[in-house]
Amino acid sequence: MKTGHHGALRVGRVARWQRRAIHGVMGLCGISGLVWWLLLDGLGWPPPRLVFWWVLHGSCGMLALVALGLVLPQHVPAAWRHRRNRVPGALTLSAMVLAAGSALLLLYGNEAWHPAVHWLHTGMGGATLLAFAWHVLHGRRSIGQRP
Repeated sequence: MKTGHHGALRVGRVARWQRRAIHGVMGLCGISGLVWWLLLDGLGWPPPRLVFWWVLHGSCGMLALVALGLVLPQHVPAAWRHRRNRVPGALTLSAMVLAAGSALLLLYGNEAWHPAVHWLHTGMGGATLLAFAWHVLHGRRSIGQRP
């Protein structure tokens, strides 16, 4: 088992490069989604004016799923077995899966569902960011690292 610089047991530790990549992708996904939401729902911009933000957010969402694939085989099972950071981790994973599923429905679902799915996706995107931040901060505090 690896230990952190404070000597605490680091169950399910994610490599530094992966951690930085994941945090960057999640942050960019959140920022691009927030900008998209503010411009579309807040300022009423028509979707054709939002192509850049749509493509950026969709690309970040795809990369976020790749990041999820990085942590699912090792980080999630190891931390779960050792009962570490379960609630924030489970909430992050659940919200992320619902955000990804709602993204598919926005792209390929019945057009009549679009308004409801839009708000589901917006809510799950926000929930993913909040849960992920909680997961990271709670995990760092539990091993004595600075947030």
